[in-house]
Amino acid sequence: MVSIKIMNKKVLVCGAGSIGKRHIENLLNLGVNVLVWRTQINLLKNIAKEYNVETYENLDIAIENADAVIVATASDQHIEIALKVLNANKPLFIEKPVSNNWENIDKLLELSKNKIIEIGCQFRMHPNLIKLNQILQKKETANLLTYRLAMGQRLDAWRKNVDYKKGYSSDEKRGGGALFDLIHQIDIAIWLFGPVLSVNAVLSKRSELLISGDDVTNLLLTHTNGLTGHIQLDMASPVYRCEAEVMTGDSIFKWSFSDSSLYNYTTEKKEIINKLDDEYHRNSMFIDHMKHFLIRIDNNEILPTCSLDDGIAALRVALCARESNLTGNKISI
Repeated sequence: MVSIKIMNKKVLVCGAGSIGKRHIENLLNLGVNVLVWRTQINLLKNIAKEYNVETYENLDIAIENADAVIVATASDQHIEIALKVLNANKPLFIEKPVSNNWENIDKLLELSKNKIIEIGCQFRMHPNLIKLNQILQKKETANLLTYRLAMGQRLDAWRKNVDYKKGYSSDEKRGGGALFDLIHQIDIAIWLFGPVLSVNAVLSKRSELLISGDDVTNLLLTHTNGLTGHIQLDMASPVYRCEAEVMTGDSIFKWSFSDSSLYNYTTEKKEIINKLDDEYHRNSMFIDHMKHFLIRIDNNEILPTCSLDDGIAALRVALCARESNLTGNKISI
């Protein structure tokens, strides 16, 4: 549980779709005072009734009354809201991706100086991946050879409680499609293996799902350290998958989110080097990340789990991947 001092803060959640509701519920469970604003004003009464929270039709007034702000709207609205929050000098949490284009990113960076900002790339909080990151930083595993990351699930199964065709995830213009909606894997690649030098990408529409964006995407990333790896993202897989495989000169590390275990394969043996108990769930990452952000509200010395620079680095890779797909060329970052 967060401290009494934090619980007395008012945190504004902008957006009340699936991720917005997750943040609302988590904040309430943490004992925080929650305010809500959403673009669909006609649905605000439903949110107020469902969660017994204070709601706002006017965004500027909502930001003024908040101690911190979470942006959990469709991706194409992130920057406009974020700029308002930073101009009001309020701590800011932006759900991934930072945006779906480069418009006003420079202005965002200019306003971000000495501000408390966190990007919602929650997989950086997963204990298995934290352990993998620690291992990869050791000298004995510096002989990295390649890696493979994958994430995906059919969008109609992922958004099974709503009409998936009406959500932003299905609309490329609003930031939907596999590349941007599943940008977590790009962030993981940057976190584990360092800055990206170039990208080759193929964005495909392979399934029968009625979405305007890519539903099967393949990226080949080359990092500044010379390492090249493969990322596969989709909105078409019949079963949920979220996995990683890292090859070094003497080991292969394998991780699957569904298994909650990190394995090390060598010529001699296969061993589990990090395993979570049954009480760990996907939402645990979101809660842990939100706790970290809440603690930072009153302490700018605490470093972000995922900084604005990190989020922008992932966005830059995604935009270059889009360009690579359009031109058929490898794009330098």
